[in-house]
Amino acid sequence: MQAAIDAVPADNIWRMIIVIQPGAHFGHTVLDKPNVTLRGSGPATLLTYNLGQAIPGSDGQPVGWQGASALLITAAASGAVIENLTLENTYGKGMQAQACSVLADRVTFRRCRILGWQDTVRLETGRQYFEQCYISGHVDFIYGGATAWFQDCEIHCRDQGYIVAPATPAGKPGFVFADCRITFPYGNPPVYLGRPWRESPGAAFIRCELGAGIRPEGWKEWNVKPPLVRFAEYQCTGPGAATAGRVAWATASAEPAPAGFTRERVLGDWQP
Repeated sequence: MQAAIDAVPADNIWRMIIVIQPGAHFGHTVLDKPNVTLRGSGPATLLTYNLGQAIPGSDGQPVGWQGASALLITAAASGAVIENLTLENTYGKGMQAQACSVLADRVTFRRCRILGWQDTVRLETGRQYFEQCYISGHVDFIYGGATAWFQDCEIHCRDQGYIVAPATPAGKPGFVFADCRITFPYGNPPVYLGRPWRESPGAAFIRCELGAGIRPEGWKEWNVKPPLVRFAEYQCTGPGAATAGRVAWATASAEPAPAGFTRERVLGDWQP
């Protein structure tokens, strides 16, 4: 598969589709060409890796989050589409270990399973769109400074921790989850919707079904303090959606989301 990516011209303007056969494909895959689709045949098409970001590489230095990623989508890979496959980092608990990291603009994920524990998905910059995806983890497992829209996804909390850790630049919307389900294993380990990492963190859950493991306070203070933090819930349902105990510095409303929280407004001139 890496050879197929490498064969795409660096200045590619056409939609190039790389079909990945079912089975486990182990290693660190780098997508660094524009307008490329990686298309699997379903969950059995597996891109898997087993590496934490603090593990030393061949130069003796930690590989970092880019080197640990099962799939790294670089800034050169604008217009990428990832569909019908599984991305996984099996390193386990105790260290950041990314299944997927994205630095490119206009990247679409459809019907993907993205599995990890800590820092499963790093969305560093640009805009991303997730549709009908399953994402699992337990600590800050969707994080970064990008703008991303999650539509009809299942976000599975494998153990106690935090779902999102945004580092949103001021003026950008951050992460928006629309019509998603937040699920838990048996026992409902306690989980915060998120905590503010850097910059002016933004995250919103709109019409989402929140499982019973969501902590009553909803959100946790961290590196960035109110009023720079922009966290919100609108019209959420489920046993984890009770707002009585929510922190005072985040929005929790039974009313519809404001006009700015539409896919068109969030993603701007790109509508996947």
